[in-house]
Amino acid sequence: MLRLLASDEIGYVRALERGRRRRSRDEDDDEDAAAAALDANDDDEELTLVGKYGALDRARACVRVRTVVRSNAGEASASRAVTCARRGGVVEFMDAASGTRARAGFAVTLKDGATLIDAYGWCDSIESEVTKAVTVDDGGNVRSHAWEASRGEGGTWTETGAFKAMENAVSSDYDAHLGSLVVGGRGRGCDVMIYDVAHGTRTFKAGYPPANWLGYTAPPWVSASCFAATSECKRFFVGTGEHRFRHYDTRASDTAVLDLDLGKGVITCVASSLDGREAYVANARGAFEIVDLRIGKTRGKFKGNSGSIRGIAVSDDGAHVACAGLDQYVRVYDAKSRKCVASAYAKQPLTSIVFDSYTPAMEAKKAKAAKKKSKKSSSRELDVDVGVEKKKKKSKKSLVDEDDASVERRKKKKKSSSSSSKKLGVVFD
Repeated sequence: MLRLLASDEIGYVRALERGRRRRSRDEDDDEDAAAAALDANDDDEELTLVGKYGALDRARACVRVRTVVRSNAGEASASRAVTCARRGGVVEFMDAASGTRARAGFAVTLKDGATLIDAYGWCDSIESEVTKAVTVDDGGNVRSHAWEASRGEGGTWTETGAFKAMENAVSSDYDAHLGSLVVGGRGRGCDVMIYDVAHGTRTFKAGYPPANWLGYTAPPWVSASCFAATSECKRFFVGTGEHRFRHYDTRASDTAVLDLDLGKGVITCVASSLDGREAYVANARGAFEIVDLRIGKTRGKFKGNSGSIRGIAVSDDGAHVACAGLDQYVRVYDAKSRKCVASAYAKQPLTSIVFDSYTPAMEAKKAKAAKKKSKKSSSRELDVDVGVEKKKKKSKKSLVDEDDASVERRKKKKKSSSSSSKKLGVVFD
């Protein structure tokens, strides 16, 4: 089963599912049957709109929706909550399943008419709520926030740090595990950079790209950026307004190790495959392509889009890729075959999209695992009790056997002594 959340320009976050159907009474009673039914039905159902969260308010339109991650790198990164950045500097945290408030949000004080371009949230564990957040606005200001619980119920968000990354930021990506932020903008001095958010220090700045055949170097226009998966923030991808895709490796040099000309439109979003060996690139004309970084060429295109693509999402298993944009459609593709496996009309121009990892099928599997674990622990306790009882019985039996053996030894000893005395008597006579 697939579940996605897509934000739009009128303030809603829309939930879409593929493989949703009513369960029978037997499936409701049996988690195994429910999970199997959902898995078996995954290829038969179309992507459908199952709900929308928020309110109709264009002044608070959704700029970006991102999944809340866990800062513990040793655990899975998915969470039930999502971070929603809205116009006016408002950051909200909502439960991905119900759309209810997962944590009280906060508002960022923006200057000179700036707007948020992205917001990121994370927590320490899947059971805890969002505890930290980072926001980036188009004025290049980066702010970090932390949740401070009060003695009573509730708490407040406090700004714990702020710095200016550049004058005019356009795109960014943040890794909560390592605390690194890649940000790029438009204009001189706004080329792509990497910052350590905790200390507010810059750790990397890209060099100037090579001049064109006229000897002219265009000013930077980083319209999209993201870290490569499994690279520990050493590699990242960039899309530019001059329809160029660039792959950077900070260990090699400050210039791009791969520079491709893709299409004729502004690259609006880039994303990394699960293994970091491929990049998904989309532009303002609806072109959606795969770049194979090992050969330095495009591997193919995802077809069917007709408008500017504003968001790309990769599923947790890497098997599916989804996109959403101004043509008001959400499309899900198979990552290997590039075939569109599901689509849905969302009724409004969309601004971003994410996969919701905690689908009903995963919840059923989680309940099944918990049930097995409880049965295993109870059986272990039973085995321990039975073992103790057996040990007691064995000890009693051993004592009885020991007594019988001692009696038998005394009898044999007495018999042997009498026989020896008789033999001695015969000899002396």
